[in-house]
Amino acid sequence: MPSWALEFDWHLTNRCDFFCEYCHPQIRYVLNRKYLDEPSPELVKRRFDELGKTCLVHMSGGEPFMFPRFVDLCVGLTEHHFISINTNLASGDVESFSKLVDPNRVARITAAVHMPERERRGLELAAYARNYLHLDERGFDVTALYVLYPPLLGRLAEDLDRLRSLGVTRVQVKVFKGVHGGVRYPEGYTEEQKRLILSNSGEYLFNRSYLDGLMSFRGQACTAGVSSFKVMVTGDVRRCASVPVGYGNLYDGSFRPSEVNEGCPARRVLVLSQCLSYLVDPPAAHGHSGEAEE
Repeated sequence: MPSWALEFDWHLTNRCDFFCEYCHPQIRYVLNRKYLDEPSPELVKRRFDELGKTCLVHMSGGEPFMFPRFVDLCVGLTEHHFISINTNLASGDVESFSKLVDPNRVARITAAVHMPERERRGLELAAYARNYLHLDERGFDVTALYVLYPPLLGRLAEDLDRLRSLGVTRVQVKVFKGVHGGVRYPEGYTEEQKRLILSNSGEYLFNRSYLDGLMSFRGQACTAGVSSFKVMVTGDVRRCASVPVGYGNLYDGSFRPSEVNEGCPARRVLVLSQCLSYLVDPPAAHGHSGEAEE
């Protein structure tokens, strides 16, 4: 059984030091320039504490380490709650985070590789590996993530070899969700590409379901809105990434969860791992709690 009662997928900031070609256009071209007035770490901690239950707070963006005083935020939240982080691991604050935050209160750290953007910015992969290994040595559950944007498939094997040579041995590859060259993915992968993806998935359990087209659970009862939620950068709380039903605002204290598990109304879901974790009667047993969007 998990150690938390409530789970939040929190898009905590739109700030990002990367400009990845395959980032969702709404994030890449619009959101990264808006709502750059994040709440204080003290306010966020107080609002989660006021819920009176232990929470798991998944943090993504943007780049979480660009949230003002991010390490202070993590220290405060982990006094009573658990966190997980989706990060590009390029911040100079990774070392101080590792020293000040209890790894036992961090469910996991997903460290996105984003190789083309790292190369464009002149960032050494060795620096990424040093941060990865530093976290691993201090007891954090950290995994590298490689997004399978179609133009990267031809260099996947070489990039994975480079990571392993630097000591980054826990690597997950994850399907690209979006449109490239007029083709929608993950549906657009060829059979050969699917075989490549599945043979390199590592610990990531959800590629098979994405590739099999499991993208809708319409009408099936789900705990989203009752015990799991999506928090927007403005503090508005929604049922999930796929369903914009609102439950108030976390930052101003008006957030109130639903008390009834309702059927999913989405025609197409955005974060499959969350659906498979939060459905009352999921189609098959899957891994750990739902990921945040990267």
